[in-house]
Amino acid sequence: PGAGSNLLEVVKEKVGGILSKYPQIDEPVTKAASQLKIDKEFLVIGAAVAVPVVIFSLMSGANLLLDLIAFVYPVYASIKAIESEGTDDDTMWLTYWLVFALFKILDGSVGFILQYIPFFSLLKAGFLVWCFYPKTQGAKIVYQSVIKPYVVPAMGLQEAAKKED
Repeated sequence: PGAGSNLLEVVKEKVGGILSKYPQIDEPVTKAASQLKIDKEFLVIGAAVAVPVVIFSLMSGANLLLDLIAFVYPVYASIKAIESEGTDDDTMWLTYWLVFALFKILDGSVGFILQYIPFFSLLKAGFLVWCFYPKTQGAKIVYQSVIKPYVVPAMGLQEAAKKED
């Protein structure tokens, strides 16, 4: 064991000591750590590092973080949908990817102006989560209220637009 692992043990002990002084924090952290099957000290250290990194990333443009938010779960869910029986989930994820593509085009076109709005990156992240979160089905709402009434007719697909959803 090198000096790095020794330092990690020292930090872990200090975090454990602090947690033991505050049972109102220690109890939920212990419960979460046991569910995740990791040491509670590492959970606190990870959160202490991750929270500022996420906040800084969101406040500074955060294109990589936004892309991760927009891609990681949707890709996983899309693969599951493709491999599942039925097509309802396939349609949901196809709709998400269509809305996401249009969002990226719009963001690339006017994002340089909108970036000056405070917390705009956080708003974009919230919008993307709203779009893909299965309980909100935001992408379906965007499709039905924007794409279907304006884009579909412009493409000459009026008959297809009349079909039931």
